[in-house]
Amino acid sequence: MVSTKTLLLLVGVLALSLTALGQQPVAPLGLLQTQIYGNVAVLKPLLFDADGCVLINGWYWLRPDCRQYADWLFSATDVAGVHPDDPYVYVNLGTLVTNGISGGSGWDTHVSLEVWLVKSPEDVLGLKEPIGRKILGRSSVTLENHFRPQMEADTQGVGYQAWADMTRIPAGDIAKYTLTYGPLLVVRVIRLGASENQPEHIAVNQDCVSLAYRIAR
Repeated sequence: MVSTKTLLLLVGVLALSLTALGQQPVAPLGLLQTQIYGNVAVLKPLLFDADGCVLINGWYWLRPDCRQYADWLFSATDVAGVHPDDPYVYVNLGTLVTNGISGGSGWDTHVSLEVWLVKSPEDVLGLKEPIGRKILGRSSVTLENHFRPQMEADTQGVGYQAWADMTRIPAGDIAKYTLTYGPLLVVRVIRLGASENQPEHIAVNQDCVSLAYRIAR
């Protein structure tokens, strides 16, 4: 388990690293990224990066003419409070999906999802392969869109919302490797269209990913 004192020091290091890289956090740095709702803890990202992707109305589009992945960086989770009957940290992912530029509603697709522990932002930002330890890798995660009707013609953003099927990280793996490879936990989402001939475009922003777990009380 990482102590609060250690995490405060590491967050300070992160702030200096972000300044050196010219990056800005998506929220004030600190330990207030964890919010408690009853018996559920929800973690928001310290940093979101989709540099080089097309930005339209607050959404970064992963499509053929830009890079194919986006990263969300979190403070390494203190997993001491995870309930032993549900010893996982869950990745909640919701994106926009459509069939092309000015596309239509109701489209599903698949992405790859990776979870890494890294020491600093320099070990992940802009790198095709992060420098650290991968603690989870799913080669195909479904982004499912329940909106109907499904349309090929432009629906002006209506019916684009899609949600990923369940992905969970064993809390024990986070605890085991954080001191050696942390303090940052990275969730990376990779568009598969470039390699698997899937034409769908995917839009993301800083709010697309959160981590959550059941609290032991």
